[in-house]
Amino acid sequence: MKIRALALISGTIFLAFLLAPPWNLLDKADFVAAGVCHRLPEHSLFLGGRQSPLCARCTGTYVGLALSLMFLAIHRRLRAGMFPPPLLLVTLLGFTGLWGIDGLNSFFSFFLGRRTLYQPSNSIRLLAGGLNGISWGMLITPFFNQIAWQEPEPKRSIESWGELATLFPPLAGALYLLYQGWGLLIYPLALLSLAGPLMLLGTINTMMVTVGLNLNPRASSWREIVPIYVIGLGGAALEILLLNGARRLLGF
Repeated sequence: MKIRALALISGTIFLAFLLAPPWNLLDKADFVAAGVCHRLPEHSLFLGGRQSPLCARCTGTYVGLALSLMFLAIHRRLRAGMFPPPLLLVTLLGFTGLWGIDGLNSFFSFFLGRRTLYQPSNSIRLLAGGLNGISWGMLITPFFNQIAWQEPEPKRSIESWGELATLFPPLAGALYLLYQGWGLLIYPLALLSLAGPLMLLGTINTMMVTVGLNLNPRASSWREIVPIYVIGLGGAALEILLLNGARRLLGF
């Protein structure tokens, strides 16, 4: 009963968030993105003359994450509860490490004016983000499943170097098209920039709710996990609102 009540309240909050202004898809995506990303014009892509909702690095991250989830869905591993083999795991963690290094490199160059390891560029930011998104997808999925599901499936999120290699061509193609700045891509990118942060925050919140409420037994079907995830999405909407409020209060 407690879960149902929380899900009802959270679902109402999330629905109100989606229906509240701004109503335009592009403006709504900008609003959500502003809660999780600095959105500096110098660090962002421009498609058809319009700035992307997220910076280049964050854009790449959510593209890579979306491709990872598509891969998992195609291979029927959305409930996979095992991490990749050790060497693949280290490689994926290395992708996230490169993402972090690129972020620090840009920070020291742009904000502090210091000499850096290399000249920052949006192409590098986009690529670093894309690799990080693949890493997040393959690592967060089994972590989430181990926490949220009563019986996660005994499968690895990704099993071999060959499988990892299949992700690179579509990632490279998607990032290349975005980097070219084609105006027609602004709408699918806006949808990704709107849904991506909300779903990622919702996933993290769902894990926190599962642990915090000490749910036992945990979900055994999709029907059981939906109310918990709705609670996570309601929390995500509130977090975006609070982050945007803090950003305005601090004047940036």
